[in-house]
Amino acid sequence: MRSHIYFDHAATSAPKPVQVTERICRYFREEGLSAGRGSYERAEKVGREISVARTSLALLLGADSPERIVFTHSGTEALNLAIQGILRPGDHVVTSVLEHNSVLRPLASLAERGLIDVSYVQPNEAGLIEPEAIQNAMKPETRLVAVVHVSNVLGTIQPVREICEVARQQGAFSLIDASQAVGHLPVDVKQIDCDLLAAPAHKGLLAPLGTGFLFVRSGVEKELQPLQFGGTGTKSESHQQPDELPEKFESGSLNVPGLLGLSAALEIVTPEFVEQESARQAELTRQLLEAVERIPGVKIYARSASLEKRIGVVSLSVGQHDPRVIGTILDEHFHIETRTGFHCAPKTHHWLGTIPVGGTVRLSLGHSTTEAEIASVIAAFENIGDSLG
Repeated sequence: MRSHIYFDHAATSAPKPVQVTERICRYFREEGLSAGRGSYERAEKVGREISVARTSLALLLGADSPERIVFTHSGTEALNLAIQGILRPGDHVVTSVLEHNSVLRPLASLAERGLIDVSYVQPNEAGLIEPEAIQNAMKPETRLVAVVHVSNVLGTIQPVREICEVARQQGAFSLIDASQAVGHLPVDVKQIDCDLLAAPAHKGLLAPLGTGFLFVRSGVEKELQPLQFGGTGTKSESHQQPDELPEKFESGSLNVPGLLGLSAALEIVTPEFVEQESARQAELTRQLLEAVERIPGVKIYARSASLEKRIGVVSLSVGQHDPRVIGTILDEHFHIETRTGFHCAPKTHHWLGTIPVGGTVRLSLGHSTTEAEIASVIAAFENIGDSLG
């Protein structure tokens, strides 16, 4: 069997920790129960374990209370809940060209129906959104400022605290897409001072796919409307949706095995773990950048961003070669798994000018990335550079 070298952690973390897989397997072998739907002991035990996950995540994010954390089935669902739940007809939204389609498409759908107006801010040469640009794009009817914390194409860390401050001064809500930040960087919702923060749990938090969350600042839930209505396991005698958090936004059965996996993952992903991993991955990223940028023909995008302003997500190209060709060579000849193309961020690639060549090759580091794997990737690109000229 060939040994795979995984450099697609921006898509999902892999492999998952043993504790995560063991907890999920035990659930299917011994439990298989729903949570919040029964008063018998085993169901309540599963429910308590999910409550522990909610509490652990709230502590990791610096949230006021566990109820501020709404579980979803993905980061995409969390972003849709935030965007479609907070906006009203006639509103204006300020966002950026660095956003993922999970932000771009809900906004486009609302705009195409004439319900909202959207302004897109471009970053500077280093791939950073400047707060002044956000402020200049705002209008009296601006209700929401939605920005990514870390670009999933460039790896650049945006000044989200300053951007949220601009939004608050202008009376708008702030939404942070922290998909590539949570678990890779220390993320504190109090320090960022955001109204809403969304992310999947299967990336930096090392949980299974099918898990995500939305942080809702105190008071914002009064303005946020649910996208789904249905059973919550509470106030079942009423035909109306509960007003309490998190039940207001958690209709239907939770992804119990996924959330039990998250609970197990959060025993590993502590604030100390995030601090250590952030520093370790920063050093590996430095090694990768400094070596690969010396290879003739290789271009690294947003290279001018300092190491302190980026995480281990690197987009590059090799001459004018189609990134899919480079990705295939990396996979078939070097057993290196990467993501090529447009990374569900079309406006980013329009800004980069990489649409005509098919996007970029993206290398993304994670918890399982080693120095030996970094050396293997560097050697592979040196070989490709020599072979392709």
